[in-house]
Amino acid sequence: METLLDQADALIKAADPDDGPERPSFDIPESLLPLTTPNGDVLEIRENPSKGRGWFAKQPIPAGTVLFVAKPIAMALDMEYVGPDQNNDEDADEEFMEEYENQEEQGSTVNELLVLEVLQSIFSNPSIWTEQVSLLYPRDSVDIEASPVWISRDDSIFGQYEALIEQLETVPALQGKSKEISQRLPLIIRYNVLSIETCPELLSHPGPNGHAPLSGVGLYHWPSFFNHDGRPNVSRYLEHDILCESPQRRNLMLRMDFKEDDEGVLKGGALPGPSAESDGPDAPVVDDDVQNELMGMNTFERLEAIDQLMQQAAGEALPEGEGEDLQGNEDDMEAHGEAWFECDLQNLRILKAITLEAMGLSDKALSIWEECVRFTETQMPPNDETSIVMRVQAALCSLHLKQETVARHHASVALQRHHLIFGGGVGRFRRRYRQEFLLNLRPADSTTTSSGVNGGVSMEEFLWPHVDY
Repeated sequence: METLLDQADALIKAADPDDGPERPSFDIPESLLPLTTPNGDVLEIRENPSKGRGWFAKQPIPAGTVLFVAKPIAMALDMEYVGPDQNNDEDADEEFMEEYENQEEQGSTVNELLVLEVLQSIFSNPSIWTEQVSLLYPRDSVDIEASPVWISRDDSIFGQYEALIEQLETVPALQGKSKEISQRLPLIIRYNVLSIETCPELLSHPGPNGHAPLSGVGLYHWPSFFNHDGRPNVSRYLEHDILCESPQRRNLMLRMDFKEDDEGVLKGGALPGPSAESDGPDAPVVDDDVQNELMGMNTFERLEAIDQLMQQAAGEALPEGEGEDLQGNEDDMEAHGEAWFECDLQNLRILKAITLEAMGLSDKALSIWEECVRFTETQMPPNDETSIVMRVQAALCSLHLKQETVARHHASVALQRHHLIFGGGVGRFRRRYRQEFLLNLRPADSTTTSSGVNGGVSMEEFLWPHVDY
């Protein structure tokens, strides 16, 4: 893994500021090659009446076990997609746009680019279709006809798609299959696409040295048979902080057609969105743009803005401007809004802790970091990697406050959990968290000191010394 991280860092450093990095295509390290074939003694694919074909364990599997390693059939980076010329928006067919906007969301625009990438791979190597992609959901006519029709948002992409479909008939192994591929491939990608990210849980991920530019989507063969579940025991695709939301919101985030039975088990089939009475958001509100806007404020303004947003996120206050028609009404003080996503509150808590640290209020920040820890450990799946990030910040904040016992506890739990998920002991932990330790979240003199609990040693060396795990 360390070699892969070094290669990812090299791509980021060599990236063109305007075009972004090259698409990564790293060789699987030799040590991981035995894991590229699923272990038939541990796993098998079976038919499930309510979920179709999927992986089943043949024996108890310890937490932290790597089931297998796979490269995508094809991938596309988020930064690679260039949308239609915005200057032509005025000339768009308004009737078509209105009809299109009323249809169900088909997925992100980069998914459309992935459709082309997979189609090109099939054209170059027909066995990719016959031996891999064609085995993925949806397979039968009932599921295909029940699925929404794919409509490309980009005329350029759709034109390339149609041209490639026509060319498939020139490939002997694919003759007579172009119609099936044309119908099924966009749906296969819609239901099986996976995000591809490098260390996405880290606070440094979107920063100048983080790996956000390498984020994208991909289509895999074997990993696609890990079916959806309300409480998954395998890390696969939906952001874990969304799993605590209602089934309606989870479905909207996935853009799938899942529903839950009375026992909370997700099944295939149409699922309604939020009720007509609800005006709550159907996606997280505190996204990257909101977070960047907040971080652009001075600390005092930011803290006030965060507190206001936290009230709105909890449904305890209306968004700014929405309560103006209630002023002077005795019901004014009773006005409440719709609660946002739980992860909105979590992101605001993180921003508040960072802000308090910057203001020199680490004692108040520590209570927020520990609240963040509780959220990750009660609302997310067991051993979620995000809980490691929160534990690390709680440890660093505690040590800054000279609370060595508390700091060592958080540090120990973070390292144990990281080793369980990623392996490699303290060496791999410190390699993955290299950029995290360089974040300037606390007063400048908090990294090293000539006296006090860490006696001049860096905080990461004091809390996670390089020793055999």
